Amino acid sequence: MGYLILKDLMLQKRMLLLAFAYVLIFTFAFQQMGEGQLIAIVSAVGYMFVLMGGAWEEKNSADKLWNSLPVAKWKVVAAKFLSVPVYGAIVIAIYWIVSTVFTALRIPIAAVPLDLVGGVLGIGAIFMAASLYYPVYFAVGYTRARYWHFILFFALVSFGSFLPRLFPKKPAWIDPLLERLPKITSDAMFLATFGGVIALIVLISFLLSLKLYERREF
Repeated sequence: MGYLILKDLMLQKRMLLLAFAYVLIFTFAFQQMGEGQLIAIVSAVGYMFVLMGGAWEEKNSADKLWNSLPVAKWKVVAAKFLSVPVYGAIVIAIYWIVSTVFTALRIPIAAVPLDLVGGVLGIGAIFMAASLYYPVYFAVGYTRARYWHFILFFALVSFGSFLPRLFPKKPAWIDPLLERLPKITSDAMFLATFGGVIALIVLISFLLSLKLYERREF
């Protein structure tokens, strides 16, 4: 399984460099979003990793290659989903580097501080978008799914940019929640509930993706 995830990262060496440019552009473009800036950047750039992974595989005919090897299809599908938190972690690290450089050089571009909540919500957004995209991708391939992924990408970015309008003022429950975060996150019931919701969404998407992938003809 690990070599399949590593394969995705190796295919996207160019994307790793482009990610710095995308984070720079989105940090400048989303300056007025306030606390929604980090969520929008992590989700948008992270989802671009998801899309580019499919594009490079299509370009290199990787699907045909993996289907000619004795590799279980469930591993191919599972590796795509397991790559999502890796993409999210990469974008968060790049954002931290970019925001640190801005602060050190006193560049007048507003970048919200890196925080746990924004990072988790950003990765959660990538999982949601990927869970909607992968069933279509595994059913028909990257090229035929391109219209669907463009819709998802712009919907993801638009949703992130619209968050400040939905909440023009910080809700009263935000500060108390952040103060209680260490206690809440240590609550096994909370962790089980949060993890269960994410796991359920991913599981349904994974099973659907696998079923469609097994039916696909190459």
